[in-house]
Amino acid sequence: MTTSPINGNEKRLPLTAVIMAGGKSRRLGGIDKPLIEIDGQRLIDRIFHAVSACCREVLISSNTPQLYHSFPAAVIPDLYPGRGALGGLYSCLRQASFPAAFIVAGDMPFISAAAIRYLWSQHQGYDVCLPRSSDGRQPLHAIYKKSCLVAIKKQLEAGQLKISGFFPEVRVREVLTEPYPDLFTPRYFFNLNTPDDISKARQLAGQ
Repeated sequence: MTTSPINGNEKRLPLTAVIMAGGKSRRLGGIDKPLIEIDGQRLIDRIFHAVSACCREVLISSNTPQLYHSFPAAVIPDLYPGRGALGGLYSCLRQASFPAAFIVAGDMPFISAAAIRYLWSQHQGYDVCLPRSSDGRQPLHAIYKKSCLVAIKKQLEAGQLKISGFFPEVRVREVLTEPYPDLFTPRYFFNLNTPDDISKARQLAGQ
């Protein structure tokens, strides 16, 4: 599949954004989380708005392309089906037009272009650049370079699906978020796993 970088604003970074939209949440009754509405807008739209403001290309990682047929981004299926987020990361990183990709979970309604740009400013010289918040590492809000592909493939073929499992084989930069509360606000990494999370996200969005 051939993809085209987003046209227009040259201030966008030479970076591919990947929205991880695969899988269904059992705790949410098997619904597709990116299609949940928060403050009158689907999660996928909120996330796309943030990443397209700073990245020149956007891909969606999903094995259900029919859900996103009218969406302005290429949908990339898994080359290793059933391998979770790691499989989606591998498939989209291979497809990316740029040497690095910003990977973001499809259920994070409060991300921002400014924080992504800051992460980009810290990634030079590393294969992975990810935030470390008070909750720990955030591997589904991180920059991965194509130089990770060999290590990721090795892990996939071994059936080891933890997304950080290949980190010892590559150069990893952890960016502490606590010194930057204006960028990484208390709600920044909030994600949706339960019905209560949906209610809380809607409440937070209205504040």
